Amino acid sequence: MIRVMPESERQRFPIVVHLLLTCRQDVLLLRRAGTGLADGFWAPPGGHLEAGETPREAAVREAREELGIELSATVAVACGAMHFRAHGGGLNLLFATELAEHTAPRYDPADADAAAWWPRSALPAPLVPWLDDAFGLLDGSRWYVERP
Repeated sequence: MIRVMPESERQRFPIVVHLLLTCRQDVLLLRRAGTGLADGFWAPPGGHLEAGETPREAAVREAREELGIELSATVAVACGAMHFRAHGGGLNLLFATELAEHTAPRYDPADADAAAWWPRSALPAPLVPWLDDAFGLLDGSRWYVERP
């Protein structure tokens, strides 16, 4: 007989999807605020994978919800994965989209207090600590990262 674990006994392992939006050598970042996690840090848009959606659909949804940018799912390219142990552990999935033009940055005040395009050579501080790893995935130097 197979025992099905009650929901309260199952380990929660969140999947978080992030989207690096770039235009030439610039990247669009949000300064997180009001979320209780990494508030005050600059980060790409992202959020938890919701039931019934694919990771690519989640990346497109996050761009729409957090930045007001409408993307086709076909332009979000999977770049890699980053395992993390903080907050009980989980998996970050990274997608990227190269835009032809800089869009006027907007943001949802429920998640951020600023949004701006930044040259990769002059990023703001503080940044979420995993952003360098995300750029390594974007640049193709690796496809998977384990973070403490």
